[in-house]
Amino acid sequence: GLPLCTRAMGQAPTPKQALVIGWNGAGKTAIAQRLRGQSSEPLPTNGVLRGVATLRCGPQGEEVECALELVDVGIEPKLESKTFGYQPFLSDADAIIVVFDATRTAQRFRPEEIVKSKELVRRIADEPEVRDKPFLVLANKCDREDALDIKEVMELWDLDAIFKGRTWQLQRCSAVSAEGLRAATAWLVIKLLETKPGAESSGSGGGSVFR
Repeated sequence: GLPLCTRAMGQAPTPKQALVIGWNGAGKTAIAQRLRGQSSEPLPTNGVLRGVATLRCGPQGEEVECALELVDVGIEPKLESKTFGYQPFLSDADAIIVVFDATRTAQRFRPEEIVKSKELVRRIADEPEVRDKPFLVLANKCDREDALDIKEVMELWDLDAIFKGRTWQLQRCSAVSAEGLRAATAWLVIKLLETKPGAESSGSGGGSVFR
């Protein structure tokens, strides 16, 4: 039969949908391309890019597949523009994928972008349309020597406060090497397959984090 995640009321399977959000240059499009099995070319996004990724989790031979449509929206790097630009996509999304540029270079030379990206995520997380939906937070660029560790990412973006009482997971990853993406998507597949919406859980990656 059809994979659980893609089973629909009619005959045709309907993929789940995830909205990919973050500040410009964080690697949103590169992550989306990697998840779809394509090369991670760091091209700026214009308009709305949609593409279906086939995510898998579970032991070999017993893997569960989940078709996930990734929605990547190109919006100018202004807080108000991004806040309003993502709004129309929130109600249709089954999950939100947040991508951060988790590097000391960003922290040192573009601190205002970190402040704005934190405020953007706080605003989106407060929207009623996503209150019961899982948030997968990706600390991108872990392949770089100046990558931030999990504790630094947690503190810099104040994630415990933003996602208090929510279903969320933080994962270090790299769009370049694909490190961490399998663990991240395995968590997301499990959450998307859960039948009960709004089950509360939280985490900073735990055992699934690639440090």
